[in-house]
Amino acid sequence: MTDPSIKVSVVIPIYNQEHYLRACLDSLLEQTFTSFEVLAVNDGSTDASAAIVQEYERRDPRFHLIDKPNGGVSAARNTGIAHACGQWIGFIDPDDYVAVDYLQVLYDAATSSDDLPDIVMSTCIACDGARKSRQHFFPEPFTACTPREKKPLYHQLLDGSYQQSKGFVTAIGVPWGKLYLHSFITDNNLHFDPQLTRMEDNLFNIQAFHDARRIMYLDYAGYYYRVSDLLSHTYSGILQGTYHHAINECGSLLEAYGLLDDEDLYRAWNTEQVNLYFQELKAAIDQAPPRWGSVHRAAAQCRRALEARMRRIDNHALARGASIQYAALTNPMVNGAVTGILWLRRYVR
Repeated sequence: MTDPSIKVSVVIPIYNQEHYLRACLDSLLEQTFTSFEVLAVNDGSTDASAAIVQEYERRDPRFHLIDKPNGGVSAARNTGIAHACGQWIGFIDPDDYVAVDYLQVLYDAATSSDDLPDIVMSTCIACDGARKSRQHFFPEPFTACTPREKKPLYHQLLDGSYQQSKGFVTAIGVPWGKLYLHSFITDNNLHFDPQLTRMEDNLFNIQAFHDARRIMYLDYAGYYYRVSDLLSHTYSGILQGTYHHAINECGSLLEAYGLLDDEDLYRAWNTEQVNLYFQELKAAIDQAPPRWGSVHRAAAQCRRALEARMRRIDNHALARGASIQYAALTNPMVNGAVTGILWLRRYVR
């Protein structure tokens, strides 16, 4: 149930983020836009995260702590959606923060005409320690309504390098940096799959892009995205194999929507699968004991474990560069050679 006095609900899924959480919440306290609520969903944190949110609750009635048992980021975001009262819903990760005009800019764009969009999206500033890099998801602002106009969104969601400069950090498939019309989410039963701990945001946005009547992209960067330690978290998730189900679900949705009938998107999806499986190979090498024999065995075992999945990929529809990765995942000799190169780069000084 929406509350007319609340224009935007900001959902923050939190799990053990005491080191960054204050910066996130402070950035919301400082917003020039005032008609919002903050739904801080504590997903069973074992640190001081919940106590920190309670401090902000006492300072400002717009801040609300929602406690729940640990169930993962998807379940936490879904809980936030269920409690949201705003006309619009936005997501912020607890280790990130936003510019003082962030909500104002997105809300003004969303309400700039009587023909409300279902989604307003923006870009970000990637923060790696003291280094900050402004991202440009697309070269210029645009509005997408038809399948043809939405194609760049799908393309970049599947291939992050699409229409982005070299050195990009993330892509349009993330849930943050956006406002979703609340009624659009509920009318289309949009939710994050709680079974997924990887690519859950991509799956959510594939459906959202498909169902949206009107999408606006702004070349505005008011979201500060921390990328430190991203690789170690990624390798941990890959080793657990938790993203295999996500690939199955994404592929099924893309096929159901007829998106893989498009040659460019079909190539992008095949390439993305190879990229993800190659990351699994790199993770196996990274986590193995540093001796060559151990690394070689881990890489070979990874290749064998992925044989059935690699057979599903059309190796004639791959982007340039992905063919070598494909060979490393299917050919024992290439697997050994690529493993040797990666091992030398990592362990030999």
